[in-house]
Amino acid sequence: MEEIQNKRNKSIAFRLGNTYLSRKTAGIRNEDRHGYTLNAVQKTQLRNLQVKIYLIAGLIGAGAVLIVIFPFHFTSLLDAQHFDIFGYQFDFELYYTIYAVAMLFPEIWLLNMLNIYAVRRICEIYKYPSVSQNDYEEQVALLTEAGLEMPAKHMKLLEIDPYVGLTKFSYYAWLIGTKLKATLSNVLMKFLVRRLLGRYALRIVTDLIGVPIFAFWNAWSSRQVIKETRMRIVATAATKDFMSEFSPQELEQIKEKLARLFHFVAQQKRQYNFALYSFMKEMMAVFPDLNLKYDQEVKIDELFGSDPAENKLLARLLIFGLLVDGTLSVKERLTIRKIARLPKNPGFRFPWMKWKIF
Repeated sequence: MEEIQNKRNKSIAFRLGNTYLSRKTAGIRNEDRHGYTLNAVQKTQLRNLQVKIYLIAGLIGAGAVLIVIFPFHFTSLLDAQHFDIFGYQFDFELYYTIYAVAMLFPEIWLLNMLNIYAVRRICEIYKYPSVSQNDYEEQVALLTEAGLEMPAKHMKLLEIDPYVGLTKFSYYAWLIGTKLKATLSNVLMKFLVRRLLGRYALRIVTDLIGVPIFAFWNAWSSRQVIKETRMRIVATAATKDFMSEFSPQELEQIKEKLARLFHFVAQQKRQYNFALYSFMKEMMAVFPDLNLKYDQEVKIDELFGSDPAENKLLARLLIFGLLVDGTLSVKERLTIRKIARLPKNPGFRFPWMKWKIF
């Protein structure tokens, strides 16, 4: 937790965002349990907020591209410079490159401000967090992290590594693809336009291709912020409700398998998932001495044995861990099918699937 706290303290954006959210949520009062269902009015408010945020985020992305390319095409200030280095002569757009990089920072700050505003409005819609909560300040900090898209690596505190079993090539390919998706899609589109139009593809035409692309990725980024914020609010309440269905005596039966269970779910998701972290913390509240450290890839056969009652309990915990973040990948759906077909669980049903997190 100290590492996370240090990152928070070093970030000016976090401190500003945290102060803003603290001030704007200070009036929220909700003594009831923070449920995860919205009424008709709240759903309408949330839908309208999403449309507004996506449009503004798209405009910020489109405007940033236009601000960068217009001075290049309509002034001579950013023309390419001629260089002669060790007898090798070439032209390079040095000023334009510096200008383009510098313009990234205002765009990022504007997008951060918009996303923090979105987080604030979501808090008001859900009436969360309430100042009456014992962990109110920490909840505000967690929501600020979501608004600023700070890495949600809280599972590291419990020594959970979701990338165990991945090859280095797979890991870095996934990482690079995630971080550079906007730039790579822009480069790909420019390449396709040049191939289709050939010499008729003017530089300004290919540069303008970036307008809808960066508008889309900015809107996508804001969508992820809204999704993460809702998940952080909802998952906490859903986990508390779910865990209340079990007694410590029931969970004691499968205590030795909990480390492998959580590692298996994390390895299915292949990401540092805050909802899963919230689930683990609730389990740690039942077993404070629980050690979740496990450094091997877990196979599903390692979790289930010959005891039907134990298998049923493990299946319920496992499937809740898979869906607690509100999403199910194809891989996770296939895992659920495998569990449903377990021979040790004939006719096993999931009555708690009534839970609809989002």
